[in-house]
Amino acid sequence: MLSMKDMGIRTKVIASMFVLLVFIGLLSFWVSYMHEKKSLLTNMQSNASILNRALIVSLTSRKSIGEKVNLQTLVEELSLTEGVFGVWVIDNSGRITSATFREQVGEVASSRMVPECIQEGYYISGFDSKMGEEVYAAVYPLKKEDQILGVLEVAFELREYLRATPKDQTHLLEQMKRDSRIMAESLSYSIKNMRDVNELIHIQRLVDRLTTESKIISQIMIVDDDTRIIAANDLNRVGMIADDKGVRAIMDGAGIYTRLFPRQKMYMVDMPLRIGGEFEGVVSVGYDATDYYTHLSEIFQFGLLISGMGILLGIVLSFQVSNPIIKPLRRLTEVTKGLASGDLSKRATVGSRDEVGVLSRAFNQMALDLARSKEEIDQYSKTLEQKVRRRTRELEISNQELRSIQNELMEANMVKSEFMSIASHELRTPLTTLLGYSELMLTRPLTKDQKKEFLGFINEESIRLSKIVDDLLDVSRIESQKDFGFEKKPTQPAELLAKNVRFYSGADIGRRIVTEMEENLPLVNVDAEKIGQVLKNLVDNSIKYSIAGDIVCRAFVRLDMVWISVQDQGIGMSQQDLPRIFDKFFRVEGEETAHISGTGLGLSIAKYIVESHNGRIDVESQAGKGTTVSFGLPIWKD
Repeated sequence: MLSMKDMGIRTKVIASMFVLLVFIGLLSFWVSYMHEKKSLLTNMQSNASILNRALIVSLTSRKSIGEKVNLQTLVEELSLTEGVFGVWVIDNSGRITSATFREQVGEVASSRMVPECIQEGYYISGFDSKMGEEVYAAVYPLKKEDQILGVLEVAFELREYLRATPKDQTHLLEQMKRDSRIMAESLSYSIKNMRDVNELIHIQRLVDRLTTESKIISQIMIVDDDTRIIAANDLNRVGMIADDKGVRAIMDGAGIYTRLFPRQKMYMVDMPLRIGGEFEGVVSVGYDATDYYTHLSEIFQFGLLISGMGILLGIVLSFQVSNPIIKPLRRLTEVTKGLASGDLSKRATVGSRDEVGVLSRAFNQMALDLARSKEEIDQYSKTLEQKVRRRTRELEISNQELRSIQNELMEANMVKSEFMSIASHELRTPLTTLLGYSELMLTRPLTKDQKKEFLGFINEESIRLSKIVDDLLDVSRIESQKDFGFEKKPTQPAELLAKNVRFYSGADIGRRIVTEMEENLPLVNVDAEKIGQVLKNLVDNSIKYSIAGDIVCRAFVRLDMVWISVQDQGIGMSQQDLPRIFDKFFRVEGEETAHISGTGLGLSIAKYIVESHNGRIDVESQAGKGTTVSFGLPIWKD
C-alpha cells in the first residue's frame, strides 16, 4: 500500500480535495444535527417541566380537598361514640382543621395541652374545659418520619365520673386515660392511612389520564422518597423499587436528568416532586421521540447528498488544477532520467514564466554546471588516485611498525611495574629479618646457643625468601604468558601423593597427616615436580591455618578424572572470601590470621599449574569448620 509521500501530485490533489470536502460535509451535518437535537430536546424538556409543575399543583389541590372532606367525616363519626364529648384535628400551627363542632374549624385551639404536645412531641392527658363544660382530654401527636404534622385531641364527658364515689372515680379516671390513648392512637393511624390511600388513588388516576389523553407522553412513573414506585402507567411496576439511573441522580440532588433511548425511540425526563417546598419523590416522564429520530434521519440523508455532490465537484476541480502542473513536471522527469543515466547534454523545455518555468531554467543551469564539473573531476582524479595509493601504502607500513613498537613497550612496562610492586611488597619482611639477625651476629658478642638460634632464624627466613622468589618467578612467567616447560609423563597418583606426604613425616607439625586412596587408581599424564609443588602448597596451608585435628589427603576417581583433596579442621573461610581465594596476593584478613605469614601467591600458582594440565581445582570451606581444597587431573589414555 502506497504512503502519502509516494503518491503522484494528481492523486495528492484529489485526495486533499476529497478529504476537505468530506470534512466540510461532516461538519455541516454535525452542526445541523446538534442544532436540531438541541432544539427538539429543549422543547421536550420544557414540556416535561410544565407537566411536572401541573402535576404538583393537581396533587396538592386535590389532595388537600380530599383530606379535609374525609377527615371531617371521620371526626363526626367518632364523635357519636358513647362518652365522647368531642374530637379535634389540629395542625402544627395550632389551628383546627377538623372538629366535632364544624363552627370551630379554622379557629385556634384553646386547650393548654395542644402547644405543649406540638412542642414536646409526646402524648398528654388531663382535665380541661370545653365550651363551658368540664371534660377529660387527651392530646396525641401526628408524626411522619419524626416530623410533627399536627395533633389529635379527644375529650370525654365527666357526668358519670362526677356522680361516682371517690373509689369509682379512681377507676373511671384510669379507664378514661386508657380509652383516650387507645382512641387517639387508633384515630391517628386511621388518618395517616386514609391520607396515603387517597393520595395514591388520586396520583394513579392522574397518571392514567395523562398517558391515555396525551399523544406525545408514552410513559409516566412517580417514585416516593424511598425509591418505591407509587404510580405508573404500567400497573405491574407499582410497588417495586425503581432501579433507574435518572431516579438515583434526582435522589442525589440533581435538578433534572434527561436521556434518550434510541431502541424505544423515547426521551426520558426525570424531575424532583416537591410539595410545600419538601422533597416528596421523583416524576419520570417518557416522551415519544419518533418525530425526533425521523427529522434527524432526513437531515442525515440531506447531508449525504450534499457531501456526494461536493466530492464529485472536488474531483472535477482537482483534475483541472493538477493538469497544468503535472505535464511540465513529467517532461522535467524525463530529462532528469537522461541526466541520471550519464547523458549530460539533456535540457528541459521552458514553456512558461511561472514557478514551473523557473524550476526548468534552474534545472538546465544545474545540468550545465554538472557537465563542466565532471570534466574537471575526471582530469584531477587521474593524478589523485595514484597519489592516494602511494600514500596509503606508506601509512599502512608506518602504522604497523608503530603498533608493534607500542605493544612491546606496553608489555615491557607492565612486566616491570608488576615485578617492582611484587618485589617491594613481598621481599621486604624476610630481608629485614636477615639483615637484623646478621647485624646482631656481627656487632655483638654472642654465646654458642644464641648464635645457633640466630642462624636458625636466618636459615628459616632464607628458606622463606627463596620460596617467595620462586613464587614471584612463577607469577612472572604466568603474567608474561611464558610456558613453565612442563615435563609430563604418565604417573601413578598414589605414589605422587605418598611421596609428598612423606616429606612432612619428620617434621614436628603437631598433628597427623592421614592418606586415604582408592585401589587401582589410573595413571595421569603430569609433571610430577609441579603437581608435587601444588600438593605441598595445599598441605602447607592446612598446617598453617589449623591448630588441631587431622589433615586428611584423599585420592579417588570421579567423572573421568583423578581427584586429590586436602582437608583440614582449621579456621575455614567465610562464603564472601571464597570467590577471591585464587587471586594473587589475596589473604583472608582477621584476628586468627594476623600472625600467619604468607605471600598469597600459592593458590594462584596452583590454579595455573592444574589448569595447564587441563584439570580443575575447587575449594569448599566454612568459617570455623575447616577447608577442603581438591584438584582433578584427566586420566591418561594410551
